[in-house]
Order: sequence, then C-alpha cells, then structure tokens
Amino acid sequence: MAFSYQNLGPEHAEDWQALRIEGVRDYPMGFLTTVEETASPGPDRLKEILNHGTIRGVFNGETLIGFCGYRPQKLERTRHRAEIGPFFVSGKYHGSGAAHTLMQGLIEEARGAGIEQLELFVDTENHRAIRFYEAHGFKNVATHPDGVRINGTSRDDHFYILRLGH
Repeated sequence: MAFSYQNLGPEHAEDWQALRIEGVRDYPMGFLTTVEETASPGPDRLKEILNHGTIRGVFNGETLIGFCGYRPQKLERTRHRAEIGPFFVSGKYHGSGAAHTLMQGLIEEARGAGIEQLELFVDTENHRAIRFYEAHGFKNVATHPDGVRINGTSRDDHFYILRLGH
C-alpha cells in the first residue's frame, strides 16, 4: 500500500471525526476524551479546529486512515519544541506501515521547520504505542503520576522526547 502524509483541513472534518470516535472507543488509553466528549462537537466546530492547521493525517489513496496532532510551540523560549498527539491509525491498518508514514511525515515536517525536540505523553500500560515510539527513537524521560483518570481509575503517563539533532 502507498500511504501519504498531509495536513488536514476543514474538508476532512467528517472523516476525522469518525476516526476520533473509533480511536476513543477502541483505544481509550490513547485519548484524553470520552466517546461522548469526542462525538459532541458539531461539524462547524470540527472545521474550526482543522482550520488551525494542527492536525496531520495519513491516507490510503483518498481515504483518511489515521491522524496526529502537531503543535509547535510559539514562544521564543520554547519554539524549539513541538508536542504531538493524540496519534491514531485505524485498527484495520495496524502493521501496514501507515503509522510509520505518519510518524516519518511528522518528523520530517518538524525538522524542516527547525524544531529540535518532539514531545508526547503515553499511558504507561500502552505497550504497543510505547514500542512504536521507542522504535522511532523517542526516549522516556519522566513519568507523570495520576495524569489521567479513566472511569475513576488513576492512570500514569510516560513523557517521551525525540531529539531531532539541530
């Protein structure tokens, strides 16, 4: 399969929403929101969010199959950094290389923009995601205790960084 990486715009709102709901429903440890919170924004709000230019996607042909938030820092003292996440690829594309295409696209875009450090949080028990991030060079630098509560249960997150070598 030939996958492509691109910035998502308002025209992707419906497909992005469907993927977000799939992700929160099937992989709740990977998201901060509940299914209800994810499903609640209407089409206008979704288009407004996508107009900010902070969501990237991976496509199989014309079909959006995954997405990731990409938020470069704007302040002078932090503009060497960018936060990524949530990072999600539809379950039917796991193991296909689509997630690799999305991550490589993010890394190349960040390097091209002069970003020196990518940062993300991942649930300490999300072993598949941890293996994926570590395979792409991310290093665990800290643990954030009680960072998220899912159904009243405290969850810890690891803080990972990838130094891009500028």
